[in-house]
Amino acid sequence: MILRWHLQDGHIAIPGSHNEKHIQENFDIFDFELTPDEMEQIASLDKNERLGDW
Repeated sequence: MILRWHLQDGHIAIPGSHNEKHIQENFDIFDFELTPDEMEQIASLDKNERLGDW
């Protein structure tokens, strides 16, 4: 879901996985779109914090 949000919002996401199921799930973001309301709901979760040390 969040990969789809990034794509629709114009961001570039580079997911990675060694798990074949997860790789397929990452490709499944191209067969649906989030509604404008869903996009806003996800964007409202932004706390301007990172979850990793990248």
